Amino acid sequence: MPVPASDQTAHLYIWDNRVLYVGPGSEARHRCYGSAALVISLGGNLQIYREGHPQDTVTTRCCVTRPGLPVQLGSDGDHLLVLFLDPFLHDLKVLDEHAARHIHGIAWALDIEEPLVAVARQVVSSSPPPASVLSLFARLGLNPGSRLDPACVDPRVARAVGMLRGGRTQNITTESLATAVNLSVPRVIQLFRQYLGISAGKYRQWHRLHATTLAIAQGQSFTQAAVGSGFSDLAHFSNTFHSMMGIMPTRLLRARGGVQFHVDPHLAAEGFSTLAGIHSTDSTMC
Repeated sequence: MPVPASDQTAHLYIWDNRVLYVGPGSEARHRCYGSAALVISLGGNLQIYREGHPQDTVTTRCCVTRPGLPVQLGSDGDHLLVLFLDPFLHDLKVLDEHAARHIHGIAWALDIEEPLVAVARQVVSSSPPPASVLSLFARLGLNPGSRLDPACVDPRVARAVGMLRGGRTQNITTESLATAVNLSVPRVIQLFRQYLGISAGKYRQWHRLHATTLAIAQGQSFTQAAVGSGFSDLAHFSNTFHSMMGIMPTRLLRARGGVQFHVDPHLAAEGFSTLAGIHSTDSTMC
């Protein structure tokens, strides 16, 4: 007998550079992720469109969305997998090359759809450890590394990202970032859009959600995790989570079936990478 969607255990995999959500299909709702995302539906289809363009609804089993894209997304399948891709868009560039169709920041008709669905089924059926999950996706061209990789990224951007990650409890302004990496504010804004697809402020919010989720996985209360990751209070965290995920965190993380966390051992041992040692004069661009 199939397990009702509301009773399914959700799984959340957390690495330094990615997060994977595995859970039941869900009704259509607003989402505005802070990273690019690979979305896969098992046992049914996704229905997705960029907000304001319902006439361009895409129905597919698998799609990729750009960071910061406001969409309405739902799934009538048994399971929904969302792989939040690396902030520096390396994964997005790989997957974009496999997509035959694009509209309003959504890519689909991937020529590796069948292998992606097969990987998703394997993750759902066996809940493998984090390293094994990365190995499965690596077979399809994604970088197998579990740490944030600044390769081919302007070193000034990499340093600014490291500052935001290391100082996530501080409200570091774009002006402060610009001063630290010796750039104008408009240039910082331009480079963040180029290399991350979102603003510095949006990335700070997204990383704080990432850090809060890790802290909850490691046993902290919602309030402890939120405040320790830079949110002013639990309400601030909940509102930010809702604005990006379209659902309150308590509803997602305290679902009837519960959530099983899978934290990458390197992240558990070393914490988030702050890209220490990168200087704004380093030459790491490709």
